[in-house]
Amino acid sequence: MPESNFLYIARVGKLAQSYPFCGGFCCGSIEWTTRNLTELYQIVFFTMRAAISPLPAAWALEKSIDGRVYDAWQYFASDDTECRERFGLPAYSTNHIFKSDTEVICSTQFSSLEPLENGEINLSIISGRPSEKSTSPELQNFTLARYVRIRLLRIQPADPQRSFYTIRSLRIGGRCFCSGHAGKCKTNDNNIDNEPQCECVHNTCGVHCDRCCPLYNQRPYRIGTPVAANKCEKCECHGHAKSCIYDKTVDEQHLSISIRGKMSGGGVCQNCTHFTTGINCERCLAGYYRPTDRLPNHPEPCVVCNCTAPGATGECNPIGGECYCREGFTGPGCTECLPGHAGEKCTRCDCDARGTLPGRECDEKCSCKAHVVGVRCDTCADGYFALDEAHADGCLKCYCSGVATSCSVAQIQTSNYETLHGWTVTDLGMSEQIVPTKDNETGFLVFGMFEMPDTEAIYWRTPEGYIGNLLRSYGSWLKFKMQWITVRGDTSGKPTVGPNLVLVGRNGMKIAYGEESYDEIGEAMIEVPLKEDSWYHVPRTVKDIITRLRRTEYHGDPVTRSQFMAVLTDVEAILIRGTYHTDQVESVLEQAQLYSGLHSTDGSTHSSSTVIELCECPEGYKGTSCEECAFGYVRIYETSVTHERIGRCIPCSMCNGHASSCDLETGECGSCLHNTVGTNCERCLPGFYGNATIGRQDDCRQCACPLVDVSNNFSPHCQSRGGSSDPSEYVCTQCPEGYTGDHCELGNTEGWRCERCKTGYWGVPDDGCEPCSCAELGALENVCDVTTGQCICKPRYGGRRCDECDVGYGNLDLDCPACACNVNGSASLMCNVVSGQCECKNGTEGIHCDQCQEGFFGLSEEQPDACEAKMNGNDWSCSINGSGN
Repeated sequence: MPESNFLYIARVGKLAQSYPFCGGFCCGSIEWTTRNLTELYQIVFFTMRAAISPLPAAWALEKSIDGRVYDAWQYFASDDTECRERFGLPAYSTNHIFKSDTEVICSTQFSSLEPLENGEINLSIISGRPSEKSTSPELQNFTLARYVRIRLLRIQPADPQRSFYTIRSLRIGGRCFCSGHAGKCKTNDNNIDNEPQCECVHNTCGVHCDRCCPLYNQRPYRIGTPVAANKCEKCECHGHAKSCIYDKTVDEQHLSISIRGKMSGGGVCQNCTHFTTGINCERCLAGYYRPTDRLPNHPEPCVVCNCTAPGATGECNPIGGECYCREGFTGPGCTECLPGHAGEKCTRCDCDARGTLPGRECDEKCSCKAHVVGVRCDTCADGYFALDEAHADGCLKCYCSGVATSCSVAQIQTSNYETLHGWTVTDLGMSEQIVPTKDNETGFLVFGMFEMPDTEAIYWRTPEGYIGNLLRSYGSWLKFKMQWITVRGDTSGKPTVGPNLVLVGRNGMKIAYGEESYDEIGEAMIEVPLKEDSWYHVPRTVKDIITRLRRTEYHGDPVTRSQFMAVLTDVEAILIRGTYHTDQVESVLEQAQLYSGLHSTDGSTHSSSTVIELCECPEGYKGTSCEECAFGYVRIYETSVTHERIGRCIPCSMCNGHASSCDLETGECGSCLHNTVGTNCERCLPGFYGNATIGRQDDCRQCACPLVDVSNNFSPHCQSRGGSSDPSEYVCTQCPEGYTGDHCELGNTEGWRCERCKTGYWGVPDDGCEPCSCAELGALENVCDVTTGQCICKPRYGGRRCDECDVGYGNLDLDCPACACNVNGSASLMCNVVSGQCECKNGTEGIHCDQCQEGFFGLSEEQPDACEAKMNGNDWSCSINGSGN
């Protein structure tokens, strides 16, 4: 703070106040308090001078804001022992460097016996503190005081003639407390107490400049510092308020306009005048409006609404003053009736406006649009759907892939698809495909025009996720954002024209939308509606577009609704325009979004059910537009005179209902399902029984011999019982030795009560004993433990049936030799017990992992990490001993 802000706050001279000696500490402490300073100050220094006695041996200098609670500035004692015992602090002498702006110490600098008279203490409150030169908030609070108190705690043990305290003079110096927002403080003649006051700057107010002035609360108040003024910012009230307050929530939600026109700060204007309201007095009160030729800061911004007509609510649009109308009314003053309404009160007419000819809604007899019927014109004609006022003919014709005539609106859940993976760049004829480069910084896809020098109009081809059956996207949008980079400098180049989007159907049709030129500097966000309006055919002969000449041979006949639907049924490719300028050197794809079930891209969730059909499909068809064949049907295609490929679904009658498709020419069925087999799926699979020619999904049932569980199903085959009319009657035909009964449910036990398994069998007798089935190759004999079923194995063999090698051995074909896995080439010394194959490390191969794979080398005792890979980008060959070329 400048020197002009410094002053002597209290000065006491010719003071000879004394206190008698009482010997040592017996008298306790004596307090001596300065006068009330009447205001808060930042105390900078303190000076005390003794008279005819030494300075006190122990004392405390304290400060208070309210005169009741005191805090110490500093303690004083004669030595370290007294500092610790009396104040609990270590002793410091001179030139102490403080650890913090609020540290309180005990000093021995001013507690010596000498001099016996006229001793003087000069104490700086701020010297040596970390922010001595910058004055931190902590130091400001530490030096702040209205009351200063001296506590005298011990007299110097001198001559009894001088065993008392005397204070000749005190000086207390400091600065006005102006919170860092004043350069001066001075007395004011109008001030009754004649106390110095801060001359506030930075749009602050208050005795201590401790708050922002009434109209300057756009930001929260902050004290000033030598490095930051922290001025109070004026609120933008457009001249219609004299005060404002700061609101933290308004600030966090960016609801307040600053004087710089930014949504920044938390100022909320108070008591707006001139019929204004709002956070910034930017709106008119209800019943008033601001004319379009007046800005918010106009002296008289708001005018009373002129909305007194019977059809008006009395309120109006706050900008422009257009009246808000009651139901049925319209017009600037709500004096007209809406279409479909009539009479003095503009009541709704009987005719449905959606299906009635424009302007005829209130005729005595309703005049319906072309595809609408009904007395009120409120019903679509047979073969039509989606009654809507926006449709010129009222309703849309049911497409239904040409196999049905009845449909309704479909309830489709809204969704969209977007990815930048899998894109390629091609030409209009899709004769070549080039993978673009991904910009690692932005993630966008970049393509240099030099990569296709012979092509003028390049196109971005979408990946798989965008194509296929797109009928659910009918009436929605495909939105994409492009950038194009042109040659620098002034050239003779110009924007080009061409289709913005091309759809290629598997039915052979290629259709396109748009042919605008874009004069904007290098980028565009383009939305293409997926509806037949404004789409056109692209002739098959057009393979490229000569953009320099602006030729339009690519623009063919208009696309009909049925043709557009036929393309959406199975889209082979979507091509997005990539050329926009004759001097273009790069094409950049930023994003591409395909919407389904959306009627708009304005962020709302309007359903496209008004344009997506749900057909009543005949037998053999399925899908929203009957575009797919049902199970057991195969599609054949017919091409109409309008180049529409119409698919017919023919039943696969020869497959007994057990195949999803068939070949009508050869009579062969596709993959047989439902546990059937045969050329016509006419037989049950082994392990199943029944009559597969009935045509039901459960014709063939699994054999249970006696159970379907694999461990208790002993016969691989069964057949229906001959002569029985019950389809559930069957006989297991291949029960193993020891099992008998229709379902292999009996046998393989012995004893008076059949309580144990026969020799050569094992298990729980009550559940049926099964054969030991010991492997001839690995078992000593076909005898096993009657409880566990464990066979007696030859050396090197293991497993319950001795049909696999023991641990550490492998390869049954070679009589289970030891694994012998290469120590350096194998991840483990154990091998597969059946094949003997060791588990190889990366780069090694062979049954023992003792060879390097092609492209690797270095398997040896000196290379414990197995084979090393060849160098990238070089064609190396190498040998197992590590040599290479």
